[in-house]
This record gives sequence, C-alpha cells and structure tokens, in this order.
Amino acid sequence: MKNWKRAATGTVAAGLLIALVMKILGQSFLMIGDLLFMVGLALIVFGAICVLLKGHLFTGWRHLWHRKDKVEPLPGEKVPLKHVASVKNSPIVVNTFARFGLVSGICYIILGVVFTI
Repeated sequence: MKNWKRAATGTVAAGLLIALVMKILGQSFLMIGDLLFMVGLALIVFGAICVLLKGHLFTGWRHLWHRKDKVEPLPGEKVPLKHVASVKNSPIVVNTFARFGLVSGICYIILGVVFTI
C-alpha cells in the first residue's frame, strides 16, 4: 500500500456510498451512524495493532524467563544487553497500514457522529 492517502479516501468514499444505499433502502440515520462508528473503531484497532507489531515487544524475552545456570544457550543466541535496549528504545514506527487504519478510522468515527446527530 504505497499511497495510503488514496486508499483511505477510497475507503471512506465507499463507506459513504454504502451509507447512501442504506438510506435509499429505508434504514434510519441512527443505524447508519452506528454502523459507521463501529467500522471506524475496528479500523482504529487495526491501526493500533499495526503500530504494536513494529514495537519489538518481545525482544530479549527468552533471556528473562530462562536463567543461564538452568538452560544452556543455543548456538549464536547470546544477545548483548545494549542491543536489546537499543531495539526496545527505538522510536515508534507508524507504517502505511497503520496510517491507513488510523486516518480512515477517525474519518468513519466523525461521519458516524455526524449521521447520528
């Protein structure tokens, strides 16, 4: 997904088209707003998961759970503490999928609130 702005705009436009079709079929604005709000929440959760996947949360976890005197390290497994710390303290990475999910989710939530009001 190289152009996340175009994808987010297309997704929001498709949501508005579906909302228009639902209104033509006789659904209330409250139901359409609720649906758009829930889709927005799901997209924000998707974006948050994409951010957390790049977080290196499990870097060095095996060294915490296994003591050196109990378990022999695997060949090539010794990881320096400074390397683990530098990876864990690296800046937050917001990739294109996360941007797509967060931006389109916020747009859907705003549209859901507008349709509900």
